[in-house]
Amino acid sequence: MWIATWYLSLVLFSCPNCLYLCIGRATAQSNNITTTTITTTTTIPNTTTVATATTTAILHPVITISKPQNLSVVNVTSRSITITWLAPSDGIAAVMNYSLYYTNGNSTYIKPLANINTFTIPNLEPFTEYQIYLEAKGEKNRVSERSNMITQFTDVEGPGPPIIMNATCIPGTSGTSIFLQWASPEHFYKSVDQYIIHITEPNFVKNITVLSPKVGLNLNYNEYTVNNLTDNTMYELRIFGATHSYLSTNLIEGQGSDSRSVYLHKDCDIIPSLKNNHSTIESTKSLLIGLCCVFGLLFIVAAVLFWQVYFHAAYYYLEDPPFVSYTVPTLPNSDWWKHKEESHVVTVDDFARHVASLHVDGDIGFSKEYEIIQEESMNFDFSTEASQLPENKSKNRYLNIVPYDHSRVKLHVNSMQGSHSDYINANYINGFEKANAYIGTQGPLPSTIIDFWQMIWEQHVHVIVMITNLVERGRRKCDLYWPNEVIETYGFIQVKLLKEELMAMYTVRTFQVQHIRAKKKKNSPLGRTIYQYHYTNWPDHGTPDHPLPILSFVNKSAGANPPEAGPIVVHCSAGVGRTGTYIVLDTMLKQIKSEKEVNIFDFLKHIRQQRNFLVQTEEQYIFIHDALLEAINCMHASINKKTLKSYLQTDISDCKIASFATDFEKHYKMITSFIPQEYLLLSANKPFNRNKNRSQEFIPVENSRVHLTPKPGVEGSDYINASWIIGFRRLGEFIVTQHPLQNTILDFWQMLWDHNAQTVVILTDMSEDSDSLVTFWPVDSTTTLDSDNFKVKSIQEDKIGNDYETRDLVIQSVQDDFMLPVRLIHSKYSVRELSSLIKLLEIVQMWHLEYQNGPIIVVDKFGGTDAAIFCCLTTIGKQLQHENLADITLYAKLYHNQRPGIWKDIENYLLLYRALELMSGGNCFNVLPSSSITSINNVANGSQNSPTLPNGNALSPNKQNGMLIS
Repeated sequence: MWIATWYLSLVLFSCPNCLYLCIGRATAQSNNITTTTITTTTTIPNTTTVATATTTAILHPVITISKPQNLSVVNVTSRSITITWLAPSDGIAAVMNYSLYYTNGNSTYIKPLANINTFTIPNLEPFTEYQIYLEAKGEKNRVSERSNMITQFTDVEGPGPPIIMNATCIPGTSGTSIFLQWASPEHFYKSVDQYIIHITEPNFVKNITVLSPKVGLNLNYNEYTVNNLTDNTMYELRIFGATHSYLSTNLIEGQGSDSRSVYLHKDCDIIPSLKNNHSTIESTKSLLIGLCCVFGLLFIVAAVLFWQVYFHAAYYYLEDPPFVSYTVPTLPNSDWWKHKEESHVVTVDDFARHVASLHVDGDIGFSKEYEIIQEESMNFDFSTEASQLPENKSKNRYLNIVPYDHSRVKLHVNSMQGSHSDYINANYINGFEKANAYIGTQGPLPSTIIDFWQMIWEQHVHVIVMITNLVERGRRKCDLYWPNEVIETYGFIQVKLLKEELMAMYTVRTFQVQHIRAKKKKNSPLGRTIYQYHYTNWPDHGTPDHPLPILSFVNKSAGANPPEAGPIVVHCSAGVGRTGTYIVLDTMLKQIKSEKEVNIFDFLKHIRQQRNFLVQTEEQYIFIHDALLEAINCMHASINKKTLKSYLQTDISDCKIASFATDFEKHYKMITSFIPQEYLLLSANKPFNRNKNRSQEFIPVENSRVHLTPKPGVEGSDYINASWIIGFRRLGEFIVTQHPLQNTILDFWQMLWDHNAQTVVILTDMSEDSDSLVTFWPVDSTTTLDSDNFKVKSIQEDKIGNDYETRDLVIQSVQDDFMLPVRLIHSKYSVRELSSLIKLLEIVQMWHLEYQNGPIIVVDKFGGTDAAIFCCLTTIGKQLQHENLADITLYAKLYHNQRPGIWKDIENYLLLYRALELMSGGNCFNVLPSSSITSINNVANGSQNSPTLPNGNALSPNKQNGMLIS
């Protein structure tokens, strides 16, 4: 016994840490801690005895203490939140310090705190929701569970300064009233509920409270008349905005406007006194005294007469300008659409064959036609003298793109300082059966923005079509000519931004425009609503990736122009390439609708006599033909919400299933016609990436694949089997991906980390193949997924009813305190269960509304059909709500082009229509039973039988529902 004790003592003496490690092993076992066993061998000196000690190292200890208690808010301001809490139930002695977490939208902040029980969080944003929780930390890295989470809004702050637009003595009131007009503050929180007019004069100070106009009136300004003032008095005015506190009954006053002085006098209706100040009044008194001087009488009388004539002329309001300021000469062949003896008129039925013939032999037919148009344009002898005048040269964005004199738009020369030219780089352009249907112009320069808005006003424009971005490929293509926030005045034209709606491919801005000197006509509004349709995905000198989105854009933008309105203003950068393409497309769509024929060649030759270089490249000329062919094929693809039911249910006596199958099969073949060539699948087919694909049937094409941050020296480290998918509001609204393989789990989380994705929808039935469909998230809070740059930690699990599971996780950087919260939403139902699928759409959108910065990740087994159905229904559901129509064919084709193969058969395509009908509130859920789909497939495949639907109904492409061409 004593020998064993001597050996043990000697071992412990030679290895001092062994005792601690042995104790640690016992402690770890009692706390279920992951351990590693280490064997140490020691030879005792002067003996042949070998002592062996077994020790245990503790890896990643997860020993917790209880969570902080009773976290609550005790005080809130606009910039801070004061919180208090109690120590964990283990006692205050168990706590070394705390970590405070507070989240605002996509940003999470971590603040280390001492062992305290109250803290004020500083430097917060006003009127912003924060989520707050704590973790306690004890000795030896002991960490508590997180406390209860509290949600708290900060209070509002006062608005910014209003802008006084007009402060005037009112004629006819004997100098006792002031008319005030002001613009709302550019910056405010929540709302501006009141305005306070601060009036001072030598003997008193007065405050007047004015309630803010009701939301929805779309006013350009606020107005108020201050009465019961004293004449022959100088008043100084300032205006303050105020907002009701979000958290109390207090009214929070904001910054004051610049002061404005107004001198009241009885004769203000005779002498203009809009901007008189005290020094001006004194000068006037001096002049009146001078009238008594005999020797200066004649001179003073002449001066007064001149002064009154000049200033009254400047004060009088201008009449609303005429519809077109100048007569535009009609060009030869202006009724080009009636000259059908030309060989270039093509009927709609023959157009597909015509386009195919032009495409043969490397597009040789297009090249020949475009070359003829170019040669004829070079021989035009139209003058451009106005553009070369010294005062006008700087108004041209490009030296070689200048307007012809005979068709140029002329401005009304007004009395504004520096305005002595009628020149703007813009031309009238004819449309189908309408002269001067368009104005083609360049993107405004800083020096021509005032001219641009003057043209918009004078030409009675209601729609502006912009087909360029402000900067492209690092070069300035157009200058910002509209107000970024609220109101800007350009010369005499005041422009207010009412609304800005961002879509995936384009943005629609709504402006209220008025002439500040235009005389108000009886029973007519003072201003005009103007819509700007800004296409944001059309490359300079090139063409869009897909024709259908631009066709939809042309249809919607041109359709927004009222019948009584002036020309549609179309501009890109130079106002010729993309501008001409838009004009040709819109005109040809109208010709197809009216005449059932197309004449692109003659029309382009015609409008090139009105503005040079329209349709600037052969590629654009080819795109016009291909786009119009798509328009003809998809003539009835858009469905109006009001006629959706008649589209989906038509009595069998009116429509045979065979006729439906023919058109529907044509649509299906059109949307799945794209077959990617090998170079588009280069990354997915590389040897070191093939083992990352579940199936070679569903792999990403190069122009839509999702890229990961590459790892230096690791081939294929930027690859994941995932594709970007367009949505209704954003180009990259979704990422469709396969269920991660064992070797791609970290790649999946890297994708979320790189692209700030916070919502993951899982459509995989994991019981289907439990060996292959692995769990790719941490299963509980005691385990983490560790990468070089981040770690993934599970926070909590929950259920929504019995059908949907949610898991909240956080991806935390290992370099700093940045954290990305992520929610997994898992449905146990197949997407074929439409009622459950639609409920899932609602659940995901409700969650994702707060996290709009990143894409929604949609996962199914292969990243294929189920995920595509989810994305497509989300998109057309938003479109149905926003536009009351659904472009199923458009989005189905775009999705196939972005991830080829997702529509495996026509049944998948039909499912979209079934779901759409249910989403629109209909009750025709069983309108397409599986037997009907079989029947349609039989007819589409050439079966001799023409069976009808079992319920006597059939889908019918109702000819009244065409939206692209109707």
